[in-house]
Amino acid sequence: MTEQLHMASFEGTYTRQFSATVEAVHPGIVELDRTAFYPFGGGQPADTGRLEWEGGTASVEDVRKRNRLRHMVAGDLPEVGTTVEGALNWERRYAHMKMHSSQHLVSAVVDQLHGARTVGNQLYADKARIDFQPLRLSPAQLSEVEAEANRYLARDLPVTITEGERSELEQDPLVRSNLALLPPSIKRLRVISIGNLDTCPCAGTHVRSTGEIGQIEFTKRDNKGSGKQRLTYALRDPTP
Repeated sequence: MTEQLHMASFEGTYTRQFSATVEAVHPGIVELDRTAFYPFGGGQPADTGRLEWEGGTASVEDVRKRNRLRHMVAGDLPEVGTTVEGALNWERRYAHMKMHSSQHLVSAVVDQLHGARTVGNQLYADKARIDFQPLRLSPAQLSEVEAEANRYLARDLPVTITEGERSELEQDPLVRSNLALLPPSIKRLRVISIGNLDTCPCAGTHVRSTGEIGQIEFTKRDNKGSGKQRLTYALRDPTP
């Protein structure tokens, strides 16, 4: 099984380059013993970048995980056992980190102010959208959510990575997640916490603190039926 460097610590999350050994090769696919590349999932796009080794190079165009983690590549293919050097498209990866942490924060604020659950989300490098239910925010209420989210961002709250037993997390009223949606076979979960504001099981990549994120600016709200509302936002540099 491929070791995913971002899962255990922020040292792994902020790794831009790494060495690994090739474990399997298929047409257009490389499997490694360890990787800093994030696979598509949880509303977060896969990382892209490059793999290089003596005598060859390939671009990593997608990463997927279903039982095994596979790097979808274009270019040369290394032999099994080869040591390769991986390099992330860091600008893209870091944008996703900021978006993912901001999504947790926005979800927490909407839950706190309006009691609405996050029922879907999709992140991009330049924007994010979150679906809430039940929710019908007016323009004034959306401005209130934006202001409250930005107050939390400005406080530079620490983001932490821990692990917890599923049975304990299910009994914790502060955990913001419907664990019933996860397969019963998953007994231990990676947990992302933002200060005292939010605790949520998550396998995605995140920044070390909310001070890295910038400011949230909502750009769109759409009513999606069945009491759902979709909020779309972008991140801006902090106001001086």
